[in-house]
Amino acid sequence: MPNLDSFCTKAFSGFSSDVIEAIQNAPLPDLGDGSRSAGGDVSALEAQLRGGDIAGSINASSPLGTQLCSSGLWLLAGDLDRSHRISQDIDEKEGSFWHGIMHRREGDFSNAKYWFRRVGKHPVISQLSELCGNQFRSPEDFVDACAEATRAEANGAQANQAGSTPLYAQCQDVQWKEWQLLMAHCVVL
Repeated sequence: MPNLDSFCTKAFSGFSSDVIEAIQNAPLPDLGDGSRSAGGDVSALEAQLRGGDIAGSINASSPLGTQLCSSGLWLLAGDLDRSHRISQDIDEKEGSFWHGIMHRREGDFSNAKYWFRRVGKHPVISQLSELCGNQFRSPEDFVDACAEATRAEANGAQANQAGSTPLYAQCQDVQWKEWQLLMAHCVVL
């Protein structure tokens, strides 16, 4: 996993050092890879999440923030089912945002677009667009790019290793920035 970007350092300052270390040691999530990340050991992050006191470990500003951050952490750990169970019960834009990311990761691209349409305008979308040089006009465009990248990988268009095509690598980078921005936003809700 790449290091946390400087734009989220302040927001994550309330996270325990164990959670920060587990995030940084988790593998960079693949695009549309089903319910578990390929390669890498997510046991440290899963151990933190299963430890019972995630609220104390992430120190979110509210119970809602804790729920949202939990959904995002389970998503990073590769447990899309747990992330889904949490996010689908949150009737807020941020719950729909995590829900959309989860469906994009599982390869249910049309459902992902539905959830991103439910998000509507959101500061994280604007921040991500600015941070990534307006590479994608909308979350739906990004879903389409991820779908194209995963199809190219599956078809072995340029190579047989995940992350090897330029579009795939670009989408993974944007997805990591998206995760950090949304997590930073949720922790202060």
